[in-house]
Amino acid sequence: MRIITWNCNMAFRNKKDRILQYNPDILVIQECENPEAKGEWKEFSSWVWVGDNKNKGVGVFTRNRINVEVLDSVECHVGRYIIPLKVTRKTKEFLLFAVWAMNDTVDRKRRYIGQVFTALQLYIDLIDSESMVIGDFNWNVIWDKTSISLYGNLVDTVTILEEKELYSAYHVIHNCVYGNEINPTLFLHKKRSKPYHIDYMFIPRKLFKRVCDFWIGSYEDWIDVSDHMPILLEIEN
Repeated sequence: MRIITWNCNMAFRNKKDRILQYNPDILVIQECENPEAKGEWKEFSSWVWVGDNKNKGVGVFTRNRINVEVLDSVECHVGRYIIPLKVTRKTKEFLLFAVWAMNDTVDRKRRYIGQVFTALQLYIDLIDSESMVIGDFNWNVIWDKTSISLYGNLVDTVTILEEKELYSAYHVIHNCVYGNEINPTLFLHKKRSKPYHIDYMFIPRKLFKRVCDFWIGSYEDWIDVSDHMPILLEIEN
């Protein structure tokens, strides 16, 4: 199973062929247009999209007869763009949280990582050791102590997830401490001189022995289409 998360910087319909060449099974795409409004999407088995602007939301697309749907038992806007989804692959199901952490001008304590932390607290009873939390967290631990007061920072968020036995694929595979990442997922304003690691894949601890491929796209390959780099994770069946 191949999973890719990517903030596509809008107009995914014109960029999806770049991602589809890697034959993903699940795509978590931030800043994606509403597929019901624009584009052709016949490559996908199913999809879910949430957004307030038809040109810029978060979409989760599946292929190869995998199905995705928003959980009926929750309100998907509780955490704004932290969306709990049921993914069904053959006879197996797991919970996927698609993340696009946003600003919050009404409650500034819930900005960016504060929003992720708050949403995970609300959904804490749904999360288990089979779940995945994947997407654009818009945050690095280097900002934890310098930011305004938030309901929770990245360390707090990671603590919640690790208590559920979910770990960041990048940090486990690279044996990396948070804040010491050498592979950026964002080049702010598309400038090579402003690299940050702010996108994450949290997956069950028991799956790491089955990881057969993991990479983050390079500046040279992707900066022409987005300021974010895609992250690919492949898990053996």
